[in-house]
Order: sequence, then structure tokens, then C-alpha cells
Amino acid sequence: MILLMLGFCFFSLIKESESKSKEEEDYYEEQWKDFMPFEPLDTALILSFIPEYYEIHESKLNYEPYSSEKYLTPYNDSIISIIRENNYQWNEVKIDKIGKVDKTNILKHEKKDSIEAFIYTSSEYEDLFWGESGIWIAYSENEGKKWEYFYTGIVQGQPVFVKYYSQRPLIKEKGILEIDACLLRQLSAAVHPGPGPTYECVKDGIYLVFVIKTIAQDTDGDGLTDIIENKFFTDKYNKDTNGNGIPDNLDMNPRVSYPRTNKSKVYETILNGGIGAKDIDWAIGKLCFRGNNTITHFTDLIEKVDYEPTGKKNLLGIRKREKVSYMTPTETVLIVTDDKDLMGIFPKNYRVIFMTTEEYKANQNTYNSTLEKIYLSPLFRVDGKRNKYLVSCSIGTGSDYYLVQKIFFGWRIRLLQMMIS
Repeated sequence: MILLMLGFCFFSLIKESESKSKEEEDYYEEQWKDFMPFEPLDTALILSFIPEYYEIHESKLNYEPYSSEKYLTPYNDSIISIIRENNYQWNEVKIDKIGKVDKTNILKHEKKDSIEAFIYTSSEYEDLFWGESGIWIAYSENEGKKWEYFYTGIVQGQPVFVKYYSQRPLIKEKGILEIDACLLRQLSAAVHPGPGPTYECVKDGIYLVFVIKTIAQDTDGDGLTDIIENKFFTDKYNKDTNGNGIPDNLDMNPRVSYPRTNKSKVYETILNGGIGAKDIDWAIGKLCFRGNNTITHFTDLIEKVDYEPTGKKNLLGIRKREKVSYMTPTETVLIVTDDKDLMGIFPKNYRVIFMTTEEYKANQNTYNSTLEKIYLSPLFRVDGKRNKYLVSCSIGTGSDYYLVQKIFFGWRIRLLQMMIS
């Protein structure tokens, strides 16, 4: 009897993994029509670049010219030497911090009287999948006892490249920082997996002037600086962009407000993860109930749950997993979609910035400067089936493919396939 049940379950999974959807085929065929190959920007356009929240000046001091070979700070070099000595065992190496920032990310650090400041890189608001890193400022006026952290809006190399080997004093005076830089032109697209893009320097011998008061400006007082609101495409003059009663800094879906449908809950369940991680989910699918109306507010740290393999196996021969929870920073991601069911979500693992296809095309930055993207497809009806759908989700290097079935008390969502690129 058990063998018969196991055989039926295996046969059922094979059949479901072979589900086809003409809707899906037509959709992707249309999507590929808009594909645009990478083309380098015109040099004159880069030379005319004018930033909004900081100033660029011509340097009259001696400066160290840009070199593509100079990408590791002295601290990074020392860490790599230690790692080599420890046979590349990262867990044996202690990374020092200043404030909350690993020293491996710091480009330039300086103290002057009671002022302490440093420029560092972070991918918090960048597309880490393509190796982008943003430029941030850490600033303290009480000898590092209390730090403030500000996003400058610069994506390294797009087109401004901030030099860790800047010879210019970082702290000019109270509230004003300066650092050497240059303007780069990207010559090739990033390829994953593969080498990063190549660049050429089109203007060297410049330096950046950051006025902390300008960088920290928060016009609507919602806790997000104007620079961050520009990145999120939210309204810097309105602390509640979508008018749903939740301030932008606490809203997990701050830009749009659509009714939260039962299909929205399917997307939430997929984004919240864990589908297929447990044996029962793999066998019958994760259940998504209609009555779940929980709304999550944004927090700096969220608890995520994973399932790690154990040494035991179940009757199906699958290695059992145990539930493990851990705290991780909440990510802000971009989803480009015209699906109103998807735009109605309130996920708990991500703050999601939604843009329609037309909005994204109209507002696309000249330079590579985007939030990390998540792709969630529409629910494509399975051919010949009334209540079965296919949906895919791509995050970073991973893509998951699901079968979604509408049932009496909600939905059943089964992971069919996982791919890593």
C-alpha cells in the first residue's frame, strides 16, 4: 500500500512538472521584443554630468591618476594576505569595524578634532547581482561615539568613481567632506557568471564636495532622505506617497496602493520563501489560506527562516531538514510589473518598490543605478486546466518555478524547479 502511494505521488509530480501554458509562451515572446543590447554612452554626455546633491570641482592639487588595477584598499590587501596564510579560510579572519561598517568597505577615514568621518561602499540600495556598490558617508561630531550614515546617491563608476587613494584631506571643515574622484565610461556589460564590466577614464583630476546638511536633507520628514526617495521613486514632499496611512519609511510597499487580493497572497507567500524547504511542502505543496490579512511594517532587521539538512531521511528517501531562524537586514528591491494583484502585496521579507513597465521606461536612469531587481511573473493558466497556474520568481542568481492550484480554502503552491545561474 505504501509503495502504491509513493508511486502515485511520484507519478503525480512528474505530470505536474510537465505542465504547459500557452499564455506563458506568448508572454515571454512579447517580452523579448523589448530586449536592448548594451551600448556605451557618448563621452560628451558623461562630461556634461552634473550631480544634484553634491558638487564636482577641478583639482588644483597633485592627484593620483585613475588605474583599473587600484581596486583594493590597503586594509583589503592586508586581509587577503591573512586569508592566504590561513589557506583561504574566511572564518579564521577577524574583520574590524568602525561604527557598524566593516573596514573592508571603507575607502577613506579621517579624524579632525572631535570630527570623525569616513567614505564607504555598500550595496544596500544597489543591484548586488551585477556587482554595483553605492557610496555612503559615515559622520560623527563627538569622536565616533555616535555615528550617522548617509547615502550619497553615487553608484561607483556610474559615472563617478570615488578614489580610495585620494590624497586630499577628507574633512575640510565641520559638515563638509572632500575626496578625489574621476568620471568613467562603461565599455562593456556585466556578464553573470563571468567578468565584470570594463571602463575607461574620460575625466580625471576632479574632487567631490559633500555638505552633510544637503546629503541628510529629508524634506517631508518621513525618515528617508531626499536622495533615498529619489532612488525609491517615492514623493520626497509627501511622507505617505501611496496614501495608505503608513509613512514611507515603515511601508513595505510604499509607492503604490492596490487592493490586496487572494492572488496577492500567493505572491506574498512566494516572496516570503521557504516553499519546498520542508518535506511536506515538497510532497503536497505549501498551503496559502484566504484569511491571512497580516500587514508587516518595515524594520531594519527581520527574522528569516531556513531549513538545514539533517542526517535523517523520511519514507520518501528525502533528507529531513530542521528549522533555523536568523536575523538579517531588510532589503529594498524593485519589481517592474503591470499586474495589479502583484502590486497589492504586503511582503514581510522585502520592502518592494513597484513601477509599471511604462514608468520604468520613462524614468530609467542614464547610468546603471537601480535597486536590486526581483522578477515575479504573472500567474499563467495551465493549458486545459481551470484552476492551475504556473509562476516564476527570480532573485539574484536563483530562479524558482512554481505550480499554483486554487483550492476551496485558498491556494496550494508547489516548487517544481530551482535554477542557479
